[in-house]
Amino acid sequence: MSIKINQKGVLSAPVILGIVAVGILVYIVFTNLASFKTSPASSLYTKEQSQAAPPGGTTGSGAPSGAHYNLNIIGVPKGKTADMTSGQGHRIFVPLEGNCKINLSEGDFQVLDGNCTDGPAAFQLPNPDPENDGVTEYSVYARALGKPGGRSTTTTCATDPITGEEWCSVYSMVLVREKGKSSFTNVSKVLLYVYADINGDGELERYPLFDSALQDYFWNYDNNGLKLAQLRFYQISTNVN
Repeated sequence: MSIKINQKGVLSAPVILGIVAVGILVYIVFTNLASFKTSPASSLYTKEQSQAAPPGGTTGSGAPSGAHYNLNIIGVPKGKTADMTSGQGHRIFVPLEGNCKINLSEGDFQVLDGNCTDGPAAFQLPNPDPENDGVTEYSVYARALGKPGGRSTTTTCATDPITGEEWCSVYSMVLVREKGKSSFTNVSKVLLYVYADINGDGELERYPLFDSALQDYFWNYDNNGLKLAQLRFYQISTNVN
């Protein structure tokens, strides 16, 4: 490339401007290349992508990552009077002290009656194990929240359609609110099945929710000061065998 010099031996103004522009362009190109080579991989993603938990992983609270249905069982000192049968919301109110029944029916996740202080509440959820092979269609995780010191016991029960006898599982979900961080625990085995020796052979039988051998399934919720029991339902399986 030839550069024109005026009669006095000085570069003309247009030539000077051209050289400066080329120099700036070269500087920008090399600077961007250097920053691309040294930038951490996380800077190549959006904030949401870089902070997302890996598929199949767990959160800091001990629960799986991913979409879930959330149900809050809230202990209250006084009974509720409002109508809570509209099928809206993800909460059921229970006595802060005492016992109540949460009737269970088959269908998509939904609170049918959110008031367990004026009689039984009602919750709808899918059949967890249609084949009763011990591998669930979904899983339930639970934790205790609220003021430390509260405790609740939840037992899955049902009725024998032939004798009318009520059977409750030998296993229960016990949640205790202790000081510090509260973590989730997989409670699928105790909330989604009834384990009982119904036929009297000395061996426990396993009946998943809505198994035709029993009817009128429900959770017996016995509260001793627990302000909040939080349940999460995930579309992942649990082997209870």
